[in-house]
Parts: sequence; structure tokens; C-alpha cells
Amino acid sequence: MTSKTQDGSVTSPVVGATTATAIVVWVCLLVTGCGGGGGSSPQILQTAQAPSWPITVKSIKMSGPDNSNQTWGATFSSTPGGMATFNGQNANTSVVELTASDLETNNVRIADSSTEYYLSNPYSPLGIVGTTNGVPYTFLYTSYTPLPSTLTVGASGPLASGTYYDASGTVIGSLTQTYTVTAYSSTAVNLDIKAAGSLSGVPETETLTYSITTSGAATLNAAQLTVNGTTVLLVGCCAP
Repeated sequence: MTSKTQDGSVTSPVVGATTATAIVVWVCLLVTGCGGGGGSSPQILQTAQAPSWPITVKSIKMSGPDNSNQTWGATFSSTPGGMATFNGQNANTSVVELTASDLETNNVRIADSSTEYYLSNPYSPLGIVGTTNGVPYTFLYTSYTPLPSTLTVGASGPLASGTYYDASGTVIGSLTQTYTVTAYSSTAVNLDIKAAGSLSGVPETETLTYSITTSGAATLNAAQLTVNGTTVLLVGCCAP
């Protein structure tokens, strides 16, 4: 998913994507085992079933300060859409919405709406079409490697790569996605999806962190984005 700030910077399409701000979205708590109590510690989970893709995220409200102590508020969602044609192929869709505002001034800093097109059974992404603050873009995937069926702590590897185009079809950037599995709790592992590349000559990075249970159920725990050197920590509670 690509997003554009008021000063003209752009974030990536992958709740999606980014330029130079780090938004960290803590949906519940990344820290496990809150609270006191004695007794032996539970064993940390080491493996989990991979989640179905794309991951659905119901609308989440978040708020928190940036590194200038300005308070931001945001809403994010990623939900299934209908069938549509993309580059001549009948495809499934997933709709991603992100709005982030500076609550000190009530200025909308990011307003992004995008649709990902993909084939199912098995999942295969085709591309993303959207607008960021009213500016259209298209992202086309050039490669995709599915997640392993079982996620194991310590595992990592490539996921996808692709190219950005503007409305005239001119190449304006590229993006590569990778994954890493880390320890989280006795009932879930963390799955980090990192996107890195450039858009219109500006470096961009994004990391989405999901907790994945043994059955493959996914919950968004964090989203770290980069936009113009401003770090924003948005906190929300609680994910379903």
C-alpha cells in the first residue's frame, strides 16, 4: 500500500509501504506475560501453521506521539473485496485503507486507499492499484515466493518483489518483501513482513508484525513505516 504525506513524500503499498517516518502500531502488547505471579514460565512456541494470505485486518483505531511529541491518530483496515479484472485476468481483491492525522492540528498526513489483485488456490499476487492523497499509482509484482507451510522461529527468506509505475506507465520505483519468524509467546510466533525499496528516488521501508497461532490465526501486532525521518508510535487496543 502506498501513502503520501502532505509534504509530498510517499509510503509503500503493503500496509502495506513507506518513505522516510517510522510508524509503529502496537495493537495489543508485544510484551508477553503481563502481570505478576510465580511458578514456572510456559515454554515459548517454536512453530506455527502459516496464515492464509492475504491477512484480513478489521478496522483498527490507533493514537500516539511522534518524535516531536505531536500526537497522531490513525485507522487501518485490510478486508476482502469482490472479483475484478486485472491485466486481463479475473482476480480476487483485498481493499486496504489507511488514514493518519496530526491531532494537534487536525491535518490529515496520510490518506491511502488501495486494492490488491491476486489469484487464489494457490495465492499469487498480481498487483496493486490505488491513490495516495488523490494521486494514482500502480504496483506490479514481478516475483513471489510463498511462505513455508510451517513457520519456524529463526526462519527467514524472500517473499515478493515488484515495480512501481505512475499514471503514464513510467517506472518510478521498486520494492522487495522478505519475512522473518521470531519467538513471541507460548501460544504464538511473530511473523515479520519487511518491505524495502525506493519510490520516486526516495528510500522506503516497512515492517508488519503479526502474531501467528499454531492453527495459523493471525493478529496484527505492529507496523513500522518510514516517512521523512519522523518517528510515530501509534498505539491501539485491542485486535480481535
